[in-house]
Amino acid sequence: MRTTTHRVIILVVAILLSPSVLGDVVRWDFESDLDLREWVPNSHLSNVVIEDGVLRAAAIDWDPFLLCRSTAIEATAYQYVVIRLRADGPGIGELFWSGELEGQYGGLTERKKVRFSVEGDDRWQEIVVFPFWHTERVVRQLRLDLYQGAHFEIDWVCVRDWGGGRSPNAFGVWGLGGDVAGWQIHPGALNLFAPPVRIDVSDKTWVTVQLKSDRPGVAAVLWALEDAPGVQSEDFSILGDGKLHAYNLRIADNPAWRGRILAFGIRLPAEAKAWLESVRLGKEPSGPGEIEFCYFGFEDGTNRVGRPCRLLAQVVNRGGGPQGVRGVHLILPEAVQLVSEPAKLYHPGLEHGEIARFTWEIAAAKAGSYRVGLLFSGKGSLPPQQTVSLQFTEPVDRPAADYVPPPRPVKTAVDICAFYFPGWDTAQKWDCVRDVAPYRKPLLGYYDESNPECVDWQIKWAVENGISCFLVDWYWVEGRRQLTHWFEAYQRARYRDFLKVAIMWANHNPPNTHSVDDLLSVTRHWIEEYFPLKSYYHIDGKPAVFIWSPRGIRADLGSVETVRETLRRSQALAREAGYEGITFVAMGNDFSGTGVQALLEEGYAGITTYHEWGSTVDGAVSTKLFDFRDVVRESTAAWRRKNRAAGSLHYYPLVDTGWDSRPWHGDKAMVIQGRTPQLFEELLWQGRSFCVENDKPILVLGPVNEWGEGSYIEPCTEFGFEMLEAVRRVFANGDAADWPANTAPQDVGRGPYDFPLPDPHD
Repeated sequence: MRTTTHRVIILVVAILLSPSVLGDVVRWDFESDLDLREWVPNSHLSNVVIEDGVLRAAAIDWDPFLLCRSTAIEATAYQYVVIRLRADGPGIGELFWSGELEGQYGGLTERKKVRFSVEGDDRWQEIVVFPFWHTERVVRQLRLDLYQGAHFEIDWVCVRDWGGGRSPNAFGVWGLGGDVAGWQIHPGALNLFAPPVRIDVSDKTWVTVQLKSDRPGVAAVLWALEDAPGVQSEDFSILGDGKLHAYNLRIADNPAWRGRILAFGIRLPAEAKAWLESVRLGKEPSGPGEIEFCYFGFEDGTNRVGRPCRLLAQVVNRGGGPQGVRGVHLILPEAVQLVSEPAKLYHPGLEHGEIARFTWEIAAAKAGSYRVGLLFSGKGSLPPQQTVSLQFTEPVDRPAADYVPPPRPVKTAVDICAFYFPGWDTAQKWDCVRDVAPYRKPLLGYYDESNPECVDWQIKWAVENGISCFLVDWYWVEGRRQLTHWFEAYQRARYRDFLKVAIMWANHNPPNTHSVDDLLSVTRHWIEEYFPLKSYYHIDGKPAVFIWSPRGIRADLGSVETVRETLRRSQALAREAGYEGITFVAMGNDFSGTGVQALLEEGYAGITTYHEWGSTVDGAVSTKLFDFRDVVRESTAAWRRKNRAAGSLHYYPLVDTGWDSRPWHGDKAMVIQGRTPQLFEELLWQGRSFCVENDKPILVLGPVNEWGEGSYIEPCTEFGFEMLEAVRRVFANGDAADWPANTAPQDVGRGPYDFPLPDPHD
């Protein structure tokens, strides 16, 4: 009987200390209109009423919020905020807090906020956020920022405690064995936090997370600093094979990993069933070595019968300890011949993060698809056998050429303009693609963009597949220019007049680097250096300039009126030089009523975007992994919304070309997976229909060559010419039999154009 009593007492204590039942620190239930004196709506919310214990409001403009300045919360690190609401449209909200009531923005700053996603399906949702506002000591105001174009109902807002007065742990080692109940603060929270900690992390260089998951995704390590507000994070990709893996993060590379931390947690992918085995903070990576395949397939995009083709296997050690490979075994069908193989078909030992490459030459006498296998042997954690289908194609009947063959443009009913990023002027810039995504290798190789012959191939491929203009990313900061090499090569290219070009001024400049004088100087530069090009692109009879950040110009110049007067003077300079003026096209995602009106008043004629992903991607905060099918499904609705919102501005719809920035951003990257030529073509057909239905003369494509960001349709190993040929099938006029066959440099004896690889012994 005594044992039973003790068990009951222990159970009761455990329940009372559970974070979810520690009680509210403060709560607002919205019972009457008097509550609107505490949570005051701004003018961007309309029809604000409190009925039946619910606050209802419509967000009608770009910055709707409710402001509470009548609170005084004794702040600790172990508090969280829950907002029970529902909305009829998805979006991203923000919660600001401050211990100050005075300052530039009434005491509020961007450093003291947390973002959250709203599902927007008209179902009640408990939004859970962890502000880590302990540095305020007392929180004296809260601001709940909503988003335009939705109706909201808010049932209640509360602040809760999850610390429970527990003594902090100072060790940084947790063995969970899959049981995360002690880390689950709230059932609606993706963020899991260990019981309170107080750990000096100055000698904790690595975090090792052991877990398994039924599907791939992106997880994150979370922590809060003793001396700074907000939650810090470091993302990492996880496998979805259902097996236990040790994920080692060199957390010391994150500048926010410093001093003492007061909280530590993990965020697991919402869509995955994950088992969290253990977490360890330490000086070294831990766990066994583990070899993982990065890529197995053709190295190059053109693989014709009757000649040697390069086959690449690339692996990396993701585990903590070293891992060797005793043998590498290539399995070929009888119809495929081995021409050459690596000098070493083994590896003595890869350290954590180290890459190994094995390259063969193989050949086939007959066109077709062949299954090829690869097997690693040895002790330790090695990947399973890999199998890939390799497509050998018939040779193209073309004579050897002393230069790029002349382009044969196809005609289209609408102008197809595509963004172009001139970022590939050194060998080192290709390293990220070579190391992380070798399947993206361009058909031109890891090429030098300053080579006019490379540009002539790009011109040929563009115009022969329906692209009539490149909108070239162009950089100017107070007269300082960079990445001009592609334009310089274009000006020397033999076929430059076949492809039109326009400047997309990528003015994501530092603050206070725009001025009236600088805008007039950059206008003179355009007039002198670019507008005289025979192939410079015109809209409405005037040279077109696309501007990345109208808001940045407005902020630096101080007002809409100053921008309007400055752009008027820019127009006058163009007319003095013999042009009819300049067609300024705004970039960006501010399609609010006030935003569009400001652009119209400033003198912009049109508006477009650099990407168009739809509401699933745009409305996510912590999710990093998406599917291109969502982009295809949601783009038409996004075009329609923006076309309506643009009003008198000419809206040019954008067909997206993808996003997967892991070569540049590693595990921090957002990834839109599953992009295929077939899905891209489906999206193009939607774009064509939208242009026809809305009488649009221009359709914009996302970047053709953002190899690092994962937005590309230029010919490459992964897709060959399929992406460009999809553009041609959808938009080109005439009989397909009359269209030119796409030709690779190797088909006419040209190339390679790769930068030479650095000598590893230098």
